[in-house]
Amino acid sequence: MTTAPEVPGATSRTVAVDGVRFHLWSAGPARKRKTTPVLLLHGVPETAATWSALIADLAKDRVVIAPDLKGLGSSEARAPYDIPTLVDELAALVLHEVDGQVDVVGHDWGGSLALGLAGARPDLVRRLVVIAAPYREIDFTRAWYMGVAALPLVPDVAFHLGAEQILRRTHELLWKAPGQSAHLEHYVAAYTPPERWGAMLSYYRAAVRPRLTAGVTALLHGDKPGSGLPKVKVERALVVWGTDDPPLPLHVGEAVVRDLGPDATMLTVPGVGHWPHEEAPDVVLPAVTEFLRAT
Repeated sequence: MTTAPEVPGATSRTVAVDGVRFHLWSAGPARKRKTTPVLLLHGVPETAATWSALIADLAKDRVVIAPDLKGLGSSEARAPYDIPTLVDELAALVLHEVDGQVDVVGHDWGGSLALGLAGARPDLVRRLVVIAAPYREIDFTRAWYMGVAALPLVPDVAFHLGAEQILRRTHELLWKAPGQSAHLEHYVAAYTPPERWGAMLSYYRAAVRPRLTAGVTALLHGDKPGSGLPKVKVERALVVWGTDDPPLPLHVGEAVVRDLGPDATMLTVPGVGHWPHEEAPDVVLPAVTEFLRAT
């Protein structure tokens, strides 16, 4: 189990739901208020620590829950890792913790799961914030690593020989703002154990292989790739994207906005790569909190 950094004002605990033990941070006012709770879903290679600053702000007036995704951080590693299963487990976590609607903020893999949760359980999701996460459209010429991660054996051997080097190089390539993540050492430690990078690769294998097969089938039948994914309808949505995101160029984010419809808006952050909320927190975090609090 990985020791997570402290999150001021938040409680760290383990919750068992739907046969899976989730490690999560929770925070918020002691008395119930008429505000919608928030579910924060991190990406790869991250943990819930990526939300430490956002937790502190949102918890001033609402309940906040930020789990480590299954198999990652300090949550239990337990197959399977296909998106429908992951979404069902997150829905069970929401019902266990708040038993009602939530606003969902997700980055990278967390953003894709947030979209999946909103599509599968619209009764549970009020507002949605998607940060650098694709839905129907993926540019595999730019996001080539997804295909590599889905290969058998090859990525396993690479991580076995040099997990730390791969993680540091990934951060270097995808982070475009000055400096580096304040949580970089924590992330490296969290994903170095074979159990953790093995779970991460399982995410890609469970999602990318059928996606590629479905994409080829769609092209053969003249359909658009990703057309089989459920339509997502929420009260309001905000899509946040870095202009210099190497694997997910702006047109991928614009496609997410189109998929979400007229109630979606987009915030583009210049000079930022794949981690807008960490690379430009002074821009992104106020925008997210304002969006969630707006009446």
